[in-house]
Amino acid sequence: MVDWEAVERLRARGWEWERIAADPSVGTTSGETPREAGRSLRKAYYRRISERAGTDPSTASSKTEAPVATRWKLARVGYFVAPLFGIWFLLAWLIPSPVGAYFSAIPVLGLLAAVAAFVLFFGLLRSSVRWDRTFRTTLVLGIAAGLGVSGTLGVVAFASGCPFLTPVSSGEPQGWLKVANAPWQENGLPVVFFYGSAACPYCSASSWAISMALERLGSLHGTLYGHSSLTDTPANIPEVVLAGATYQSANASFEVAESTSESQITAPSVGECIEQAYASAYGHGAIPFVVVNGQYVHSGSLVDPNAIQTLTPIQVQASLNVSNGAAYNAVSPAAYLLMAFIVHTNGGRPASLAIDPHVAPWLSQIS
Repeated sequence: MVDWEAVERLRARGWEWERIAADPSVGTTSGETPREAGRSLRKAYYRRISERAGTDPSTASSKTEAPVATRWKLARVGYFVAPLFGIWFLLAWLIPSPVGAYFSAIPVLGLLAAVAAFVLFFGLLRSSVRWDRTFRTTLVLGIAAGLGVSGTLGVVAFASGCPFLTPVSSGEPQGWLKVANAPWQENGLPVVFFYGSAACPYCSASSWAISMALERLGSLHGTLYGHSSLTDTPANIPEVVLAGATYQSANASFEVAESTSESQITAPSVGECIEQAYASAYGHGAIPFVVVNGQYVHSGSLVDPNAIQTLTPIQVQASLNVSNGAAYNAVSPAAYLLMAFIVHTNGGRPASLAIDPHVAPWLSQIS
């Protein structure tokens, strides 16, 4: 005698007919093989349903055969999007570029993966069937989609000139990070890349450290004095606008992507995929962001903007020129550390700067 309540209970768990027929609680004792027993039980199940409903067995079977999981309800959607964004996030984190060049692992894909995981979790709570053939197939499709989407974007980015970048490997002084990438150089010189906005107070404060470091290692031309947005917090920070500047040096090369509006903070446009890749992979689109030689990166302010808020650009520059005063004290530590990174990646050159008492202590802390 078949226990049909047990059959219904096991079907609700998503069991296959062969497995249900083999379960002792069901009460089937025929000598058939598991496949034959499953088929016999299935036929008997739908015959019983059709007899109760007064319908044709074949019709009842076709209407009842499809389990709830075959519909695209929340649980099934979760089984698809969770592996899709999960795999995409993992690959973008492991290979920040080219896989994460257009969509960074943090925060973009991380947030999407978290939302997808919540959809799956919430969907399973609302579903009586939590694992069956349909869900397995959907999971496989989600994995394939994740590999396909991330792989395609990676190939496209690599073909567009995006470099191969690796995850952060270690921490450095003052919030800098080290990454085990190939050097980013121009004409054999380490590239210093600045990504910022003239309206951003933290970019404005950082601009003084960048200009001070570059001028100690070469000649910086075409800069302008300005101030950050009057409506942002902190407001009206003096700055050196670096967009459009030219740089001549035997020790370093300089690239800048900086939006020049002083009233509205906007993300700057980048000219090359290598700039986009670094800004996305390690800066996560935030500003200010600085890269040295493709191996040392810093996201966030280099200088406290509050320390120079009450000064004019002329006053800040005058303080830096005489190496004294409030502005010099606020700006110089970040500037000397930036010099140390350049000297370190430039093989210890120039030697005169490597032994400078302000630079040498930083050099000893760089790995």
